[in-house]
Amino acid sequence: MQARPPRFDIQKPVEYRVQAPGGELTGAGRTINISRRGVLFETPDDINVGRKIELLVDMGDAVGSGSGIRLRLHGITVRAEEGSVAVSIKKYRLKADGEAQPDLAAALLGGMA
Repeated sequence: MQARPPRFDIQKPVEYRVQAPGGELTGAGRTINISRRGVLFETPDDINVGRKIELLVDMGDAVGSGSGIRLRLHGITVRAEEGSVAVSIKKYRLKADGEAQPDLAAALLGGMA
């Protein structure tokens, strides 16, 4: 059995888009924690397990630059409880001012890119 990657308690605003049978569900919430393999976030919506999901996490300003950083994640919902959803990350991209920053992404997420 593989060891569980460390989780970091990071509370940041998140927007999401879920592919659902009746169309697309969009909403907003807040991250609870994040690791290199997954993210747990709060949401008022009921999101079923097994759904493809895209998350956009507002990470705030880059250190000393005044530029906002956004983490775009694509994954699958793996657990849903009242008020929270866990997502297994399949792909991610970290962006600042509209440009990808792969070396910063690798540093933050352990080289997953």
